[in-house]
Amino acid sequence: MQNGTESPLVAAQRSAILQIRGRYERGELPFDTFRDGLDALTKAQTPDECAAILRDLPHSPLATLAALEPPTLAASASIAPMLPAVPSARKRISAFMSETKKTRSAWSLAPDTHVRAMMGSVKLDLRRAQLPPQAHVKVNATMSEVVLYIPDDVAVSVRSSAIMSEVKALGESIAGMIASGEEEHIPTHTTPRAHLIIEVSAVMGSVNVMLVNPNAVAIADLARETLRTALEGMRRGWENGARDSALPSPSARPGLPGASAD
Repeated sequence: MQNGTESPLVAAQRSAILQIRGRYERGELPFDTFRDGLDALTKAQTPDECAAILRDLPHSPLATLAALEPPTLAASASIAPMLPAVPSARKRISAFMSETKKTRSAWSLAPDTHVRAMMGSVKLDLRRAQLPPQAHVKVNATMSEVVLYIPDDVAVSVRSSAIMSEVKALGESIAGMIASGEEEHIPTHTTPRAHLIIEVSAVMGSVNVMLVNPNAVAIADLARETLRTALEGMRRGWENGARDSALPSPSARPGLPGASAD
């Protein structure tokens, strides 16, 4: 990601995934070819490689005519991005003898967020979160595990204190009876789209603040969601077919009482 925009590779992957999805939905590709194409696109390393994957797919005689048809309203709505919600000023994320995860769906990070875990587990993926320009995140882990995934296009400062605990922050770690540390990351490949200050306090616990690529999850999730939608369509088709086959034909339906058969 450069200056808040997608890299050429990510843009090419996203476009190619939508194209292969459209071809499958129009019946131009068998499911196995569709699935293998999605897998290859998620592993592509260059835009040219994405283009080559699309060129190598089998072509249908109806593809040219289908390409001239305007997209339906339903199809357009299925790929339109959802407008993110505006985050509130303060948020609490807690786990008491339980597990809390924000790793699959979109969510919003509040400018003032307090993460508290006691004999539990919390995992937060900030690649999926709408981030405010600046945010302060306090993490308290007591006999618990907390993991934060931080996109590497965000500037982040981590201040840690540990009592009989281990804290890993931005590739560095502290551990022992009583320990403290301070780490900082400022992206050099792009202008930071947000600045996070994270304060960690761990007592007999484990905290891991990890830098991750913000684009990898987006493309993998798009491919996974596209495949999931296709499988759901197949499942519904099988169910409808089974239900239709279970209905007796008109000729096989029993006559009314007292009626004689022809």
